[in-house]
Amino acid sequence: MKKLITLFVATIMAVICLGSCGKTATQTKPTTQTELLNDWQKEVLAAEGLPTEADELTDSQLKSIQRIYEMITYLNEKYNEEFIYAGYLEPAANQTETLYAYPRLLGNDYGRNTVTVKADKDGFTDDYSDRSIVDYAEEMANDFMKDYFDSDQVIAFFKVNACDIKKNEVVDGDFQWKLGVSDIIFVNEDICNADQVEEFAVNYAKWLYEHKLDGRHRINIVKDMDVTQ
Repeated sequence: MKKLITLFVATIMAVICLGSCGKTATQTKPTTQTELLNDWQKEVLAAEGLPTEADELTDSQLKSIQRIYEMITYLNEKYNEEFIYAGYLEPAANQTETLYAYPRLLGNDYGRNTVTVKADKDGFTDDYSDRSIVDYAEEMANDFMKDYFDSDQVIAFFKVNACDIKKNEVVDGDFQWKLGVSDIIFVNEDICNADQVEEFAVNYAKWLYEHKLDGRHRINIVKDMDVTQ
């Protein structure tokens, strides 16, 4: 059965939270030698407006900052580079324990370089290695759009939603419906106005279908702006 690609506006929401760090909680517990906080943990707590001494934290706050440090250390050691903490979700009934971070060398780039670390029964998993295939898909889409408009006044930014394929498994630009992305497209009104955007959207949907690339897509028409900047 053929897969239908629908273009629509998607709102991207970033959730950044130091799990269970409610500032109204008052329960604390005695500090043991193993619960002393290092400088990195204290910096994160201070940035969140929380106490930086272990004996001043609640049980859940202390557990969260310890887990955050474990997860960021996992990233740093696995890829031998430094990652910057960006957010944390504690485990819950319908929520997987999740850390958000980004590589220091690349910067956050408005969330585009966000790396997600999730806890599972075997330890941690992350989506950092998915970046190469998403960058590849993004480059292909940008080439298509620049050729379509015969202009560089259009640009797309991709973010991975789901990935079950490696770059070396992509043959002739076929992603086999195994990559899902959210993308935001900026196009200058000089080359695509409100009357022309529907025709472009239809052709972009055809291109996505040809390459078996799934996702959610948002098109922004901008005025008096050089999108290459």
